[in-house]
Amino acid sequence: MALLALLVLTMQGTGGAWTAEFNGYPDEAAHFVTGKMIREYVGVLSWSTWTESPIEWAGQYYLHYPKVGLGHWPPGYYLLEALWSVPFGYSRGSMMGLQWLMGWASLLVFYLLARPLFPLAVTAGLVLLLAATPVYQQGLGMTMTDLSCLLCSLLFLRVVVGFMEAPGAKTLYPVALVLLVAAMMKGTAVCLAPVPIVAVLASGQRFRIRLRWPVVAAGAALVLCVVWYVSTTDIRYWGGIGANMPWPGAIPGKLAGWGFVGLSAVGFVSRLRRLEPLVLVAGATIGSTLVTSVALRAMNEPRHWIIVLPPVLLLAGYALSSFGKLAGVMLVIPAVLMFPWRWYQQTPGGYNGLLEQLHLPARMMISSGRAGEGAWVAVTAAVEHYPASVVVRASKALARSGWNGEDYVLQVDGVAGAARRLDELGIDVVVLDAPLAPKPPHHVLLKQTVSESSAWKGCGSFGKLVAYCRAEPARVPRVPLVVEAGGRRFEEY
Repeated sequence: MALLALLVLTMQGTGGAWTAEFNGYPDEAAHFVTGKMIREYVGVLSWSTWTESPIEWAGQYYLHYPKVGLGHWPPGYYLLEALWSVPFGYSRGSMMGLQWLMGWASLLVFYLLARPLFPLAVTAGLVLLLAATPVYQQGLGMTMTDLSCLLCSLLFLRVVVGFMEAPGAKTLYPVALVLLVAAMMKGTAVCLAPVPIVAVLASGQRFRIRLRWPVVAAGAALVLCVVWYVSTTDIRYWGGIGANMPWPGAIPGKLAGWGFVGLSAVGFVSRLRRLEPLVLVAGATIGSTLVTSVALRAMNEPRHWIIVLPPVLLLAGYALSSFGKLAGVMLVIPAVLMFPWRWYQQTPGGYNGLLEQLHLPARMMISSGRAGEGAWVAVTAAVEHYPASVVVRASKALARSGWNGEDYVLQVDGVAGAARRLDELGIDVVVLDAPLAPKPPHHVLLKQTVSESSAWKGCGSFGKLVAYCRAEPARVPRVPLVVEAGGRRFEEY
């Protein structure tokens, strides 16, 4: 346990997790800010906030820090962040501590699953390979839900195996509970739902379980999860249901390499006749995820498949331990050579460095790439207590586009239109990042507006970041900031 804890901590330190600034992935900032929103809501609960609609409160928070993902993602991870922040505070460092805990727990549960089955050398090698996978390293360095999904999948493996080894109501409760927690963390839990049924059918056993109130309650909770997803988002859009997107079934080969995928197939076949519970559950997990991905084409990134990483490595362990030492070495060498070796590292974007040069609270507009805008929102929210600064994303205020940048339309007419928009929103600080090429039209226009006008002057810089502060009063009266999110319209007050 101590060695695993030290390993995870070392990986975070050398990977730059503690000094990074939420720009590792576009969704990272939203996961951080949403947890902060819940923590602040709980922290200010009073009669006035109880009488105010929580949705309206969240809408006002979104107007200040426009990177809230509640509704697009389920609330489990954000509640975990808020709970963790009670003793440890809410900051980049404390959230990396949470990722450390989940990363350590994942390796520990994986070790406890593998050690009774394989020799120590094979077990240690599998644990190190799990830690070396790119998706695991990325999870350690970002405030993302992936490690929580990995931990849930490992716990799910364990409780389903326990149920198959000793079927009964007492062993069925943990299965429902872990599945419920997984569903509250991320929608990929749908891939785990058929696993117990498939594994039981494959075993040929007949189980008679008397349904009692805990099982019924767990089932009702799972139904509520489904209602949550249906009521808060467009399932067909976010799930990518339809054949217009390519099937992402080749992604498992990118998790630990095709060599270990091949070894997992060998291990599954070699142990299938024995009907061992772990083999059946591991095979059912991989098969269920593959079948589900046919419908949910949105599983198009390796991190979405992190739940099949433990089954793949465990089945590969069966293959290596089923043959002699020489044969095992000959099998593992090509698999190791095909492993996606990569040392994931992050460098600070400079957002905190520039933020320290500005006077807060302020009404700011940030123009950057998708990850950069979110990073600025997150670092601002991290050092403030709502209500304070208002951050406006230039990509939303000066232009319009879909979630992934599709259907882009510029919404202001030239420099005059951009200047008028800045006045209307009461912006007193403009932050310009260096977005990836090609530069979006609104970024070019905004830079021209503030750099060529006497109404603005440079007031800070750090690396590729430059800040301009208002030097002359606004010429247009300020209007309330308005945003639309989740089918609702929120107006600043």
